[in-house]
Amino acid sequence: MKWIDGSCIDIKSFSGKEICEKLSLELWDRERTEWLEYADFIKTAAFLIDFDTELNMEGIFTFLENSIGHYAPEIIKAFEAIGDFKDAEILTEICRIAPPDIIRGEFLSGGYSEYDISVFSDDHELNPEVADKIESLESQLYLNSGDDMWQMLFDYLDREISDFQEEQYGI
Repeated sequence: MKWIDGSCIDIKSFSGKEICEKLSLELWDRERTEWLEYADFIKTAAFLIDFDTELNMEGIFTFLENSIGHYAPEIIKAFEAIGDFKDAEILTEICRIAPPDIIRGEFLSGGYSEYDISVFSDDHELNPEVADKIESLESQLYLNSGDDMWQMLFDYLDREISDFQEEQYGI
């Protein structure tokens, strides 16, 4: 199959974990809009790797404010695809309370540029109860709850690789 850089790879020679490792090294050279064109199982892994990176580095409020927040629906679908319905529901609720595209619009309309550093509470008018609710929901996500989203992703990818049909992806 064609890999994200256009080269041909034998996807069946990889495990789910190895695909994630390969993606985590090569993904950042591509625009997120390109990710939408990947095979579904690669797209699922890409968005979950990106979400995990954002959550680990900056937390949920920065996710809501950064450009990755625009792809929240793709991330929710990715959680559902791997069978992680708990995290899909939590992220859905967070995005219902504080829609990422609105939060991002507030950030950019505040005179900031794409990569400016700011303090979330200085740029947004979330009342303390809403912010507390979002923090409470964030504490229930896999990263803080001990749930193993990664094993779910690896297992999902292993199944997809095992079932892979090259003609399905036009290669």
